[in-house]
Amino acid sequence: MKIKTDLNSRTLATRMAIGNAILDELEQKEFSKIKVAQVIRIAGVSRMSFYRYYENLYDALCDYLNIIVNGYMIEGKEIENPGVYMQLEHIEFSLNYFDRYSRYFLVLNRHGLYTVLIDAVNEYMMKNILPARKLHMYELYAYAGGLLNSFLKWEEDGKRESAHNVAMMIYRLYNHSEDHEI
Repeated sequence: MKIKTDLNSRTLATRMAIGNAILDELEQKEFSKIKVAQVIRIAGVSRMSFYRYYENLYDALCDYLNIIVNGYMIEGKEIENPGVYMQLEHIEFSLNYFDRYSRYFLVLNRHGLYTVLIDAVNEYMMKNILPARKLHMYELYAYAGGLLNSFLKWEEDGKRESAHNVAMMIYRLYNHSEDHEI
């Protein structure tokens, strides 16, 4: 898998256009039926541009999520302080940030591409949080999976609860476990 990590604005715009074109196609057909030719036509990029960044459409979907996560790390100040991730304000920030990209998450989940999402979340936690925190990796996997599943269900249910209320439930679950009997 080759994924371009360059974040200059022209490169980023091209990569986002490709990702959005795949989402447009996924809203109409199964992932296995999507062709690179359709994606590049919709994205307005050349075949050469597509293959400069990706080997296949799956790589492009993964890269789109990497772009989202990079923005999350910058806006959520995870780069300066990876310890913020289990704080109530940061959980709420996470729900609201990823809500901006709900189309991506919901379309992938609807097409059975949940593995793209959970693999990226797990990789993020192992690379960025595990080294900075004194938690066991299973605790991080539980937190990451719980947050992703809660987010997806919140989106699928039409966000009937506020982001703050959902964040509070998640926060209590992971930060007050000593209050719960097992």
